[in-house]
Parts: sequence; structure tokens; C-alpha cells
Amino acid sequence: MRLGILSLAIALGASPIASQQAAQQAAETLPPLSYVCPMAGDEDVIEDKDGVCRKCGMELVATRLDSVWTCATRPLVVVESKPGKCPVDGTPLVQVTASVSWTCKNQPAINVLQPGKCDDGSAMIKRYAARAHGNHNPQHGGQFFMAPDNWHHLEGAYLSTGVFRLYLYDDFTKPLPLEQVRQVVARVVTRQTFDAATRTNTEVSAVPLVRNGRFLEARIGKLALPAPMTAKVSFKKGDPEHVFDFSFETYSKEPVAAPRTTNAAPAPSSPAPVPASGGGPPPATEGSTVEIASGVDPALVPVPIPETVPEMIAQLRTRTDQIRTFIDRGSFASIYVPAFQAKDLVLALDARKQGLPSAKQKVAQPAIAQLVRSAYLLDAFGDLGNKQQVVEAFAVFEAAAKDIEASFKDR
Repeated sequence: MRLGILSLAIALGASPIASQQAAQQAAETLPPLSYVCPMAGDEDVIEDKDGVCRKCGMELVATRLDSVWTCATRPLVVVESKPGKCPVDGTPLVQVTASVSWTCKNQPAINVLQPGKCDDGSAMIKRYAARAHGNHNPQHGGQFFMAPDNWHHLEGAYLSTGVFRLYLYDDFTKPLPLEQVRQVVARVVTRQTFDAATRTNTEVSAVPLVRNGRFLEARIGKLALPAPMTAKVSFKKGDPEHVFDFSFETYSKEPVAAPRTTNAAPAPSSPAPVPASGGGPPPATEGSTVEIASGVDPALVPVPIPETVPEMIAQLRTRTDQIRTFIDRGSFASIYVPAFQAKDLVLALDARKQGLPSAKQKVAQPAIAQLVRSAYLLDAFGDLGNKQQVVEAFAVFEAAAKDIEASFKDR
């Protein structure tokens, strides 16, 4: 599951005064403690209190998790608070989740979860570390998904030459070693039919994906855009076959570095966090604006939960429409943002259901629980890139949203 987004960082070249202000904010606010499973493959287990992992039984480990904007080519070397351009190569910043701790310059073995003083009296230094599943950003301008095994990740790219490419990664979004790439068996399906009675697909047109260095590819020709296609992948011979549904509105393009305007190598920025909010860039507050990079979909920018029930219902309707649009576009990795925003809206409505007539409360209460559960399912299935599962979860979500709207209609 993706974590809430936090913010505030010092832009490269910021003034000393700005740096001091950010340092003061860093001392005042901390990302909340989370408890995570240390077992490889179980990194998605994140709790708000200590205990044992519900999957493997291992003792949960305390950590602080922070979502920040960083350069795709230099993760966590440059850290910013909001979308923008990488000051090193000009490519768009990407959002990642990292572990946060504090250390001492001359004692790097120190790794604590609370800022403090070093033995020499100097302030501890904030340190970011990569986290498994912390980076679900495309590396080659394509669409990025996580496999159901919670370890493999992949990216599909559809080039203007009519070639489909499949890039393969581990849980840290590092390219798979060549020996593991050689074991992958995959094909891309460009046309298939679905039998609703048997709930099965019949492939009409499919092409094997063959290895070309560290990626797999197949020439499928130029299809009409938007171009839907499905990659069916076994990560080694004899393993289960996983299904990943892609839909390309445009051809994929490799991120292009902007021309350098200076020969000076920029220094890393020094981030100062504020508490996490819940998916997407920092939430707007009354009288403020959220700066959005040109490449960020406005639907991914949250707004505050309104004060009145009619406004909440209007926003719930908007979030539902945004999810439907993302599904139609095949932007499954973006679904979680409006889904979680809708979840927060209905939880706010839940606090107001006591004023409803008894008959409407009986409809609203299960509908709210149903929408919350389906929001988490949309998040999980969006990561997996399985369109059929996403569509089925959205049907439940949409039905619950309609029941909630009907229940609160006259409030």
C-alpha cells in the first residue's frame, strides 16, 4: 500500500535564511512512527503499533516513513517537497517512500529514529534510505506495475516504432539481474475476447516477448491509440502466469534530460518534513495554493475535506468520476489517490450519520464500510495492473458511493 505524502524541502541554492527556517521546522515535526515487517516480501505490512507480522509472525520493527520528491536518476540524493524538475538533469521529479533516521557525521553506524545531539555536541543529520516498494515510478516513460508476489515489478512501454518493451525490476525498482531476466517467459496479447458466462479470455492475437539485453520486447505494429494490450508473464519456467493490463494513450518516451545551464554540480537539498497527509502532494489549506508541476494530473492533487455534507457528497461524486476516468485511460497506478480521498470523505460522513433517519442509517453504515474496503482493493489491484480486478472493485465502490449519496441526500 502506498503511504501518505509529506513535504517540505529546501530547493537547491536556497538562501541561508530559508535553510534555517526549514531546519527549525524539521526539529518541530516528525513523520509518525510506523511498525513494519522485516521479512523480504512482507514490506506491505505496515501497522500503527508494535506487535507481530500478520503474514509471517516476525516481530514488527519501528521506523519513520516519509514520501518525498526526488530525481529518478539519483534517488534520495536530491530531495524536494513538491513536483518539479530534477536540478541535476532536468527530468521530472518522482515521488518515492523512504525510511527516515538520524545519524552523526563521524559516527555513521548511529541510526536512530529521533533527532538529537551527537557526542561532539553537533546536531544529528537526517538520513533517507530506500525502502522496498518505495518507488513505483516508470523508469522508461511507460506504465509501472507490481507483481502479485510482492517482489517483482515491471514496466511496459509502447514505442512509436510499434515495439512493446517489458522492463523487469526487483522490489527496490532495481533492474533484475541478467540471469533472472533469462528465466522470464512472457507474451503480449493485443486482442482477446472475454466470455462473461465462463469469465475467461480467449486470445485472438498474441506475440512472444523475446529478450534483448535486460528487457523483453516484441514488434506488434502501430495500433490505434489508445492502445490496450496485456502482458502475460511467468518469472521463471513453471511459475504461475501473471496478467498485467496496459492501455497507452500515447507512445512511450524515455525521459529526456534538459540541457545543463551551469557547470557547477548542485549539492543535495536538505529536507525538512511535515506530517504525512494521505496520498498525493501536500494538501491545500484555506487561503493557500498547491504548486503543481505541468506533468502532474490535477486529479491527483487533494483538497481539504469540506465542512458541509452537500460539499462532501459533491467531492465524493468527483472522486468517483476521477477513478472511472483513470480506469478508462488504463492509469491504474493513479487510482489510489482519488480512492483514498473518497475513503476520507466517507469517514467524515460516517461521523454525521447519527442525524439520519433510522432507515437511512441502515443503508449508510454498510455502504460506508463497503466503500472503505473497496478503496483499499482499488489501491492493491491498481498496483497489480489487473484491469478485470480493478473494474470489479470499482463496481462495488461505485454502488456504495451511490447508496451513501442517497442516504445523505437531504442533509
